[in-house]
Amino acid sequence: MAQNRIAVIGGANVDIGGFVHDALRMRDSNIGTVRLSPGGVGRNIAENAVRLGLQTEFVGALGGDLNGEMLLADCRRKGIGTSCCLVAPQGRSCAYMLVSDEHGDMCVAVNDMELQAMLTPAFFAERLDWINAMDAVVLEANLLPETLAFLAREIRVPLIADAVSAVKARRLMPALAGLSAIKPNRCEAEALTGVAVTDVPSARRAAQALMQLGVQRVYLTLGAEGALCTEAGRAYLAAAPVREIVNATGAGDAFTAAVAWAQAQQMPLEQCARAGMAASAIAALAAESVSPEMSAAAVRARMPEIEIQEL
Repeated sequence: MAQNRIAVIGGANVDIGGFVHDALRMRDSNIGTVRLSPGGVGRNIAENAVRLGLQTEFVGALGGDLNGEMLLADCRRKGIGTSCCLVAPQGRSCAYMLVSDEHGDMCVAVNDMELQAMLTPAFFAERLDWINAMDAVVLEANLLPETLAFLAREIRVPLIADAVSAVKARRLMPALAGLSAIKPNRCEAEALTGVAVTDVPSARRAAQALMQLGVQRVYLTLGAEGALCTEAGRAYLAAAPVREIVNATGAGDAFTAAVAWAQAQQMPLEQCARAGMAASAIAALAAESVSPEMSAAAVRARMPEIEIQEL
């Protein structure tokens, strides 16, 4: 593969983040910082991809409200293409509200993604020629199951999926046979396979189960244990670098974007794994959903820090 132009299909929303200054007190008002920023798994992956140097088109559903206008303007300002976005004049743009603890880890979140239901197979049927002219496509599990199944069946270029969450991951089941790669975390892998992922050997069993369902490559992130990365006949464990965490929310989105970028550079599996871990480390150091420090040069500089163990 020699990808340069990709489409990212998924969610765009306004992120409302609450970050406490001291230990989080439940059922009480906490002193902290509240930030409003553009977000959404698909949109975040698209911004990371642009920062990594890929020519990127984002396809998502936006409302005709102030939040939708802000999201569109932000995409255009950052060089993310939006020509195929669905804009619903009377729709309410998607939103994601989270509260993180004093360590930067998410404690609770609420997502309002109702507008995504407008991204139907019929919507994409009229745009298949445009999508298949891309070098690769990234999609994520905020889409409807029938839409994911349709796209996996009809898209002819390499298709990479982000599982989003344990609740939404199972929407990808009818699409698995059409995926060139998937990026789940341990909870999402459990939801997709039924395999309890408690350690590296069980993670490998879950990855094997996904490949038996048709996925060509699996990048299964394991938090502090790193990421298990597999393809037919090969498996690697990429160690997580020791790092301070400011905000872990966007680390998974950065990993997925870096996998798309690394595969575009025709990197072998172990180097794709290094790229994903390096990008997630950069993302975790930023307060924003997407690190302003993200770039191909920054990822390449950190890749040698990532230790790889062949399994």
